[in-house]
Amino acid sequence: MLAKKQHSNSPALSSDSKPYSASAEVVELRTIIEQKEKRIEELLDLLILMRKRQFGRSSDTPHPGQANLFDEAELEELMGELTALIGDGVPAESDSSTEEEHSTDTETAPPKKKPHRRPLPGHLERIEKIESLSEQQKATMGEGWESRWKLIGYETSEQLATIPKQRYVIVYKRPKYVPIHEGVSGAEQSVITAPRAAQIIPKSIAHHSLIADVITAKFADGIPFYRQEKILARDGIELSRQTMSGWVIHLRQTFEPLMLAIKRHLRRGKVVHIDETPLQVLNEPNRENSQKSYMWVYKGGPPNQPAVCFQYSPQRSGDIPIQFLFPEAESENRIDKNGDKYVSFYIVTDGYAGYNELSKRPEVMGRAGCWAHVRRKFVEATHGRKTSAAANQMVKLIGKLYAVESRARREEMSAEQRHQLRQEKSVLVLEKIREWLDKHQDKVLPKGLLGKAIQYANNQWPTLDTFLKDGEIEIDNNIAENAIRPFAVGRKGWLFSGSPMGAEASATLYTLVESAKANHLEPWAYLNYLFKYFPLANTQEDIERLLPFNLKTEDLKREG
Repeated sequence: MLAKKQHSNSPALSSDSKPYSASAEVVELRTIIEQKEKRIEELLDLLILMRKRQFGRSSDTPHPGQANLFDEAELEELMGELTALIGDGVPAESDSSTEEEHSTDTETAPPKKKPHRRPLPGHLERIEKIESLSEQQKATMGEGWESRWKLIGYETSEQLATIPKQRYVIVYKRPKYVPIHEGVSGAEQSVITAPRAAQIIPKSIAHHSLIADVITAKFADGIPFYRQEKILARDGIELSRQTMSGWVIHLRQTFEPLMLAIKRHLRRGKVVHIDETPLQVLNEPNRENSQKSYMWVYKGGPPNQPAVCFQYSPQRSGDIPIQFLFPEAESENRIDKNGDKYVSFYIVTDGYAGYNELSKRPEVMGRAGCWAHVRRKFVEATHGRKTSAAANQMVKLIGKLYAVESRARREEMSAEQRHQLRQEKSVLVLEKIREWLDKHQDKVLPKGLLGKAIQYANNQWPTLDTFLKDGEIEIDNNIAENAIRPFAVGRKGWLFSGSPMGAEASATLYTLVESAKANHLEPWAYLNYLFKYFPLANTQEDIERLLPFNLKTEDLKREG
């Protein structure tokens, strides 16, 4: 009866149909549910990440309090193994010079220092102002207090004061001479007038000091021309943004020889850092105004004479850095059109695939990846719903790598010493990181935050150990990111470039300003010096002497 009842409840079968399998349908439904649950988890993680990016702290700080909620024993075992391998001389917390790091362990966090007032700079002029006793104080001291009380000193305090920026007009008087009679030698010239002084912009209404001030305000301080126009108007000075833009365009053409010299110097170092950022440029031929263009940045040169170069391009093609670094190079002898030999160097970049072709050039000894980008992916994964503990493990491991770099900086190691330290410490940490990635890559959602972080690390792995080859190679590309940051900050104020020529001019001025800052020169002082003496530079040697890495602060103290 039971068999009949089961048979009667089963679906009817036709002569040409296969037997119905309920278990196959269940398996199929379970698979669909699992896929949808995975997708839900991925979207929830993405939602949390978007909220963090929009409303959370911008620094790459792991999620607080999540490191030890799960897998605490595994984390402690992992850290214990590393401590046994590389010793206690290197702290576990990461410490990058270019990114603020925060400890997630509140028990070991150092106590906050009490705020104190820093002394004012000693080079500022001091004006003494002696305060008198109040009438009430004098009354308590009695009549004739001047003869009964003796001055024993002063209570001293300081305040920082300011004088509004002063602008003045230089009146140039060029003497004119005429002959007293026709018999004077050279009388046929009628009138002889003293020549004009050489100017960075001939016949301009602006002195080179004012042009330096305008350029510094925009390209170092991020103040767009329309705001500077309003600032000048408060002083009763009518100077339009169009005029200031015209100065910048003129300077781009003037400084072409200087840009070529800086580019040649860039390739003379052992390492070149590269990065790029979007830029909106109007009136580009055959392009919509809404299309993205790009500003590229390169930082290289010898360690004690760094150079920073900016390059505008309407494209993000991998050919752009190749054309910039190797213009018209002959592959046989690697000589550029100026006769300079191309020195082999390493490149440090992020994970953008456009750099793949550049890394294949015979002049490129290797491509180093950016551990800061890898760490950032795992920091984002610490904000996930279910994988934060595992992500924190990787953040801790990468922190070990950065701790080695911190020790090298703290002890002011040479490139050779840092290379040796990395061989002793960082190699072991990399082996543990590789083991961790192999262990966890099949245990997480491929499209989840941690899955994407692991995939990114795996894809970049061939470039992530390049920094071990030479002590001059940095562990990340923060050098390039810091160089391009002033451009990104300024872009928020001026939003776009009005033309491709304006974008190229911006690249020229950012090159000068950032190269000066990289060589510890005050931007206005360098530009003021450059604008004064560049019109007098007649040879390549004269131009070389004006490059920022060939000048010292003392050189800029000459009268501007």
